Amino acid sequence: MDNNAQNSSHNESPQAVKDQLKSETRRRLIDAGTKAFAKFGYHGMKVAAVTRDAGVANGTFYLHFKDKQALFLEILRTAIGKLAAAIFAVHGCGESALNTEREEITVIFDFAEQNRDLMRIALNTDSSELLKGVDIFEPIIDMRIKQIKRGIASGNVSRNINPLIAARAEIGMMMSVILWWLDNKDKSSRNDVVETLTLLRQSWAASADEKTDDIDSMLAQWDSRL
Repeated sequence: MDNNAQNSSHNESPQAVKDQLKSETRRRLIDAGTKAFAKFGYHGMKVAAVTRDAGVANGTFYLHFKDKQALFLEILRTAIGKLAAAIFAVHGCGESALNTEREEITVIFDFAEQNRDLMRIALNTDSSELLKGVDIFEPIIDMRIKQIKRGIASGNVSRNINPLIAARAEIGMMMSVILWWLDNKDKSSRNDVVETLTLLRQSWAASADEKTDDIDSMLAQWDSRL
């Protein structure tokens, strides 16, 4: 350890050192838990395996998490938070609307691919009790709701569309399709999935010079593209 590091360590209060160690232990538990859930599934995952991988005692686990369900929810919240940040970054790059839509869907695709096991557990209909009513997709759904509302205000999205329902349907559909493709890559290419999901999103958004006011007009617009 160099002199600067030594001085920094000496300058830290005992509480600061304790908090840092606690934070590091929690991070190791989350990393180990993520691997365990992916490998064994929710019901197959054992706390003992997580603590062993994290290099801590079993009792230490319960200083940070009430049970494995609490750990699972923390892992999901952390993952979705990172996804929300990545989507937010896409909208700050200044690209065209279509490119932004495609890039956002690509980001969601990458996320689902990297976290497929966690997403399968979260999207499983048997997980309602597991999630305790926690809406893990809320951050990205809220972002999409705002985008849809801006589209309605500008006249590019039908006023008949309910932003909340549209956002939830869209995110749920995309996650479901992507996870399906990950198990059926022989059915189509990754690019086909991204492009189709992009077109589906675009299908109910009118172009800038079209002021779509009703669902029949939107359906007619979609039919004309087939």
